[in-house]
Amino acid sequence: MRSFWLSLFAFGALAVLLFGWRGGEPLTAAAFVVFFASRVWRSVIKRPLAPLPHDDDPIRRANLFVVVTAGGYLAAGALAAAAAIVGEGQEWLYVAPLFLILGALQLALVTGRRDV
Repeated sequence: MRSFWLSLFAFGALAVLLFGWRGGEPLTAAAFVVFFASRVWRSVIKRPLAPLPHDDDPIRRANLFVVVTAGGYLAAGALAAAAAIVGEGQEWLYVAPLFLILGALQLALVTGRRDV
């Protein structure tokens, strides 16, 4: 059942990119797709499609979860900043810094001290 929803997301993402490109706002569409694709990837990390091996490292998976979260925020923030610069919408001037800050905080969480 999850493969159906993942496929539906992929088709939806392609439609958003296509309509965003045709509507003159490709960076806005890309920012949405990147952000929500990172959310889908996080859900697959949290609940894998296949059973986990017995020697799975939960700390590694948790770190991967946070890195994917950071990547989604940073990539969407960069695309949002680019969308604001090229004039695709003033609202991106408010969204981009927030996403970039949240992405940097996620990276700080992963690269922080481990002995605490």
